[in-house]
Amino acid sequence: MHDRGRPLLRVAIAWTLLLGAIGVVLALEAMAALYDGQQACFINYPSVSCPAGDDPAVIRLTFAFFGVPLIWLVGIGLVTLAMPRRARAGSGDSGGS
Repeated sequence: MHDRGRPLLRVAIAWTLLLGAIGVVLALEAMAALYDGQQACFINYPSVSCPAGDDPAVIRLTFAFFGVPLIWLVGIGLVTLAMPRRARAGSGDSGGS
């Protein structure tokens, strides 16, 4: 049973790295889009509207900060539930009473 935990640990590490990379890339892209929007607003104010709260970049940034960690937490919870319990593995190996 000890062999089953190692692949799940690798899955958890890969899941963390993947979601971390997605969150960072999504946040950087959204911040760049907001920065470009603010610059366009500053330079051409009457003809270009400034980014508001319903701007897609604001929604992506909010998802990067709240949605991605929530998805990560659900995935880590599922991996944790799939891991064998140490108490069960230890009692099965002792075999005596």
